[in-house]
Amino acid sequence: MKGFDLVITLESDCIFSERNATEGAHVALDYIPGGALLGAVGARLYQADNLQAAFDWFHSGKVRFSNAYPLSSNG
Repeated sequence: MKGFDLVITLESDCIFSERNATEGAHVALDYIPGGALLGAVGARLYQADNLQAAFDWFHSGKVRFSNAYPLSSNG
């Protein structure tokens, strides 16, 4: 399995909630969930009208998006 390191720089403040529910107490996560990354990449790929690539990436199980955890300056 191949893996890639990715450096993400947020251009604005972001809050990711522990749950998708619209009611009740929310707990903010201190990382970016893999599902949010999948959604961001999917939105771009589907906008490009590359349906075959989108199917290969998101419906075949060939690609997985893991959580993006922060990395401190000392690693």
